[in-house]
Amino acid sequence: MNLKPYLWGIGMASLAALASFLAIINFFSPQNAGGLILVLLFFSLFLALCGFFSLLGFFLRRKKYKDSAFYSLGVSFREGTLLGILLIGFLAMNAAGLFRWWMALAFLIIIVGIEVMFLYQEK
Repeated sequence: MNLKPYLWGIGMASLAALASFLAIINFFSPQNAGGLILVLLFFSLFLALCGFFSLLGFFLRRKKYKDSAFYSLGVSFREGTLLGILLIGFLAMNAAGLFRWWMALAFLIIIVGIEVMFLYQEK
């Protein structure tokens, strides 16, 4: 199987998600928007961040390590997804007025714990 279509697909999907995020920001005011608009806003930003971090992690991992390309893609996608969840979680806490340093730290510890669980499961 060829890797280029996967990378192009992730890149194009990330650009489409970023375009939808910018369109939502342009056409709606997040302060006055309803719940559905906020869900769409956060979801489109999550998809854009997930794709961006996945591609960035893949290219950095391929440069540093000489692992299998599909293994690197899987690990990069997992880490990009967790980083996207972390950032969207921080934004959601801030939007709900619940963002405190200790809650952010607890959320970060949970995300790091999930990554450590995946790392131990691989070995």
